[in-house]
Parts: sequence; structure tokens; C-alpha cells
Amino acid sequence: MAAANLIQTSISGRTSNALAAQGDGIILPKLSTTDRLSLSLTTGDAGLMVYDTTATVVYTWSGTAWLGAVVAYTQGIWSPTFTATTGTITLNPANATGLWSRIGNTVTVVGQFLVQSVSSPTGLLSLTNLPFAPVAGFESSAAIAGSGFSAGAITSIVGTITGTAIQCYHYQNGNLNPLAVHIIAGSQLYISGTYITT
Repeated sequence: MAAANLIQTSISGRTSNALAAQGDGIILPKLSTTDRLSLSLTTGDAGLMVYDTTATVVYTWSGTAWLGAVVAYTQGIWSPTFTATTGTITLNPANATGLWSRIGNTVTVVGQFLVQSVSSPTGLLSLTNLPFAPVAGFESSAAIAGSGFSAGAITSIVGTITGTAIQCYHYQNGNLNPLAVHIIAGSQLYISGTYITT
């Protein structure tokens, strides 16, 4: 089916490509986030839909506010690197990847990871290579369960999603302590974390 010609429309004085047939689909007016947010809209404009070229999603005007974007679900493979402050941690290749999923700006990472070998790891344990960067200043937490650590009392494992990694700690005497020193060959960690990206 041949595509119809685009129709030029004006939204609050801005000219935009408007609704037009494209095979079995349509093209909505296209605006950047800045231009979308600068529109002078009223309750009479309720139902207006635009494609935000900055966010690459569709937004709808409710009459008083822009409603959440209409977005697709996506997922992929998460391949974190286990990094200690000093020393190295090598994962078993059969248990070295997890999964990520994203709905809008909400990202979830999950995985079961088995340590194959270590070389004197100390300090903070970081799980790097998050699929999307978290929003700065809005840190999140990760649920971590584990077994096979060097000290049997290391049972309360927690994680924070900060910067570009999940930082892993354990509670001891009421304090958060770095986890890397307790990781040995055979240690196993189960990770689940959710955070907001841009």
C-alpha cells in the first residue's frame, strides 16, 4: 500500500508533520521534549497525542498533564563483571550472565552467578555493566542472596545500585562492610534489582 502524503499542522504555533497514513499505520505529530513541554495546552486539548523525538515515545495530554509514555517492553542479556577493589573474581562461564528488562524508564536486572576462581579479592564488590545508567542522585537497592562465602556468619547481604554498578555489602555489627574479601571459589550470588534510568 502506498503511503499518503504528510499533512502539515500547527500546534501552538509550531509546524509539525501530522497524522498521515503509512501502509497500515499512522504518523503522529513529532516534537522534542522541550517543545512538547513548552506547549500552552488547556483542558480542551485533552486527547492530544505527540511523538516525543527526544524520549522516542508517545505522550498523551490528559487536559491537565502529560500522561506516562506509551512504551514497549524490551529485554536482553546482562553480563556483569565482578570487580573487587583489589584482586580478581572470575565467574563460571555457565553462570556468568543474567537478564535485564525495561518498561519505560524502569529497568530490572536479575541473575544467578557462580564464582569459578579468585585472586585475593578485597574491598568493595561491584557488579558492573548495568544495561542502562541509573538516574544520578536516585540510588536504588538490590536484593542479594548468597552462599559459599569464606566466613559462615556472612549471611545478611545487601546491594545498592549507584553510578554504573551494583555495590555489594554485608551487615556485621550494625555496619555495612565490603563483601569482596569473603568471595571464594564456589561462592554463589542471586541478584535482583530495579532502578530508574533516563
